[in-house]
Amino acid sequence: MDKTPNATLPADFDLAEANWFHYGSSPAFDYPIDYAVSVIEADVDAGRIDFLGRWAPNSFCHYHRHLGTTLAAVLEGEQHLTESTEFETVTKVRSVGFSGEVPDGEQHMERAGDSGLTMLFSVHSPDGRLFEVLDQDGNVMIAATIAEFLEQTMATAS
Repeated sequence: MDKTPNATLPADFDLAEANWFHYGSSPAFDYPIDYAVSVIEADVDAGRIDFLGRWAPNSFCHYHRHLGTTLAAVLEGEQHLTESTEFETVTKVRSVGFSGEVPDGEQHMERAGDSGLTMLFSVHSPDGRLFEVLDQDGNVMIAATIAEFLEQTMATAS
């Protein structure tokens, strides 16, 4: 697997055949979490992974910070993104056809629009860490890794 992120689905990939690992709400978070991930391709040793994210309508994924070079593409629905820095908060809405890079270290809240959301992520992270889940104050709760995403998705395949 090439180490260069690529935000396009392989030509032979069938979205309907994807194996999804679901994340849901918990008392630790005060916003509705309802999304799933599906690994398309991964090479733990090379620090590379391509995966899909799928959100239920108006649901969030965990507040997080990206830790590797990440390309993202909106395949279905809308992505509503709120990015926070020390100096400002910016809100963006990305529609089908959007493709772009998520800067290393960017922390944000993201949620689906009214019709849900499906996105493709392509990440190169030499140390294998994808992102950190943050609490409302920006403190790290856990760091998600390529190996974990791969293991979880493979466990749902049957």
